[in-house]
Amino acid sequence: MGKKVVVKLHDLIDEYNISMRELSRIADVRSEALNELANQQRQRIQLEHIEKIADALDIIDIGKIIALVEVDDD
Repeated sequence: MGKKVVVKLHDLIDEYNISMRELSRIADVRSEALNELANQQRQRIQLEHIEKIADALDIIDIGKIIALVEVDDD
């Protein structure tokens, strides 16, 4: 089993009852970048984006934004 970093933006927009477009606006992160993060399409995560999301949603626990999960090595 391997591990993978997962960005939990879909959970956040549900929890905070906002759209991805609204998160993009309040966090000042391009909506395309947020969509790629949310759909696990980015190989690299910019810490600045995580910081801006945390600041916009007043999050102090990074675990609400990203998680390390086990995946099959197929």
